[in-house]
Amino acid sequence: QDKLAKEQRSSALNLRKLEVQWRAALREVKDKLLRQDIEILSQTFARVMDCKDSVIESLVTDLEEAEEQHARALSSHLHNVDRLLQLQRCRLACLQEGYDAQLEALEVEFESERYRSWKPGGVEG
Repeated sequence: QDKLAKEQRSSALNLRKLEVQWRAALREVKDKLLRQDIEILSQTFARVMDCKDSVIESLVTDLEEAEEQHARALSSHLHNVDRLLQLQRCRLACLQEGYDAQLEALEVEFESERYRSWKPGGVEG
């Protein structure tokens, strides 16, 4: 009986030791697999980040070019608006001169008719 109990205890102890060693071996294998997965994920992440960095750099370059084009277009537009304003001012000045000339002619004609209608021997109306 004693021998059987001792053998059972020894067998249980050895089984626990074997389980502990087996778990350690499994942990070691799992550790290696996880480390490999982490390395692969790290490399993949680095590649994705490099790709995204290059896209960002490309977008920044495109944005700078677009801003330069916008600045040139705005400058050209403002120049054209200034030219149009200058043309409009010249046009208004010409129209003002024509208006002043017509007004002066009408005033002269009016004064002439008025003088003729009021001068002695003229037609009174």
